[in-house]
Amino acid sequence: MSRTRIHLSLAAAALAAVLATAAQAGAQERVLATEQRPTDVAAWNGDAVWSSFDPASGTYRLVRSRDGGPPTPLPVAPSNRPFDVDLGTNRSGSTYAVYTRCVNGDTTCDLYRLGLNTGREERLESLSSPRWDERDPTIFRGRIAFVRHERVSGRMGDTIRIGDTTSTGTPTKALVKGQDLSDPELSPGALAYVKLRRTGFGAMQVRVVDLRSGRDRLAYEARSGGANAARVTGPSLNHTTRSFIWARTNSGSGTGNRIIRYGIASRTLAYAQGSSRWTSTSWANAGLGLLWATSIEGDTCFPGSDESPGASVCRVGLTGPVRFDMRP
Repeated sequence: MSRTRIHLSLAAAALAAVLATAAQAGAQERVLATEQRPTDVAAWNGDAVWSSFDPASGTYRLVRSRDGGPPTPLPVAPSNRPFDVDLGTNRSGSTYAVYTRCVNGDTTCDLYRLGLNTGREERLESLSSPRWDERDPTIFRGRIAFVRHERVSGRMGDTIRIGDTTSTGTPTKALVKGQDLSDPELSPGALAYVKLRRTGFGAMQVRVVDLRSGRDRLAYEARSGGANAARVTGPSLNHTTRSFIWARTNSGSGTGNRIIRYGIASRTLAYAQGSSRWTSTSWANAGLGLLWATSIEGDTCFPGSDESPGASVCRVGLTGPVRFDMRP
């Protein structure tokens, strides 16, 4: 066989392997729901929750999928806006959801906690401020961190705070102060969050705070430029509690879409194939992979958009097992 034929055979074999891998990944992926409105998703060790819009009432219901099964409504009152929900655990290890409810649109927003197995919802009075609004809560082992929009250094800004509902009346502790802070995620010894930088074409950073020392480190930055619009989804805690996982999307060139895993102890990054259409993600577990929300057509399924019912079609699904074996 000539060298040219050998090279062609090797190229064909390589292409076949790539196609087989892609087909296998597609077969593992599953769609859990089709939604008419954008939604954030949250997951923890097999549980998945998100907001489902009801056109008849014009409200959102919080729904739950267990181990990749069909979604069912949770027994809590609906909301006039999507839930900014996160999943984690209380001190005994039971799975809880945390989110905010707002009285007047996006104002007068307070923190709530829901036991997924008990269906009991409670307002977190000791953590909610009567003066300022809270958003983006996260819970782990009973500790709750969140973003509060309040006066910072003489002007309105964002503060990421942490508190414990067992210590009623004890002031919350400020971990990070600044502008454009979002999506905090707690682990046993660290907190990850997203910071938007508005310099140049803009960039989105994932930063990690050591809860013992208070040191704030840059873990990852997605930079936009030219025709490329890069962003990151909010970090989620791996169910082993050893790493944070998020997605980097690029709606410009279409390259560089990755699932990113950050080792909390090692501070190293690992990469898997992602999608440019993901608008929200959260790690479910090793078997289910990454929970995602995405648009079927266009870029109309970002949380917070005001698309009318039927104007956009969104999906919620799972990747299946993920292999972190790609380059950045």
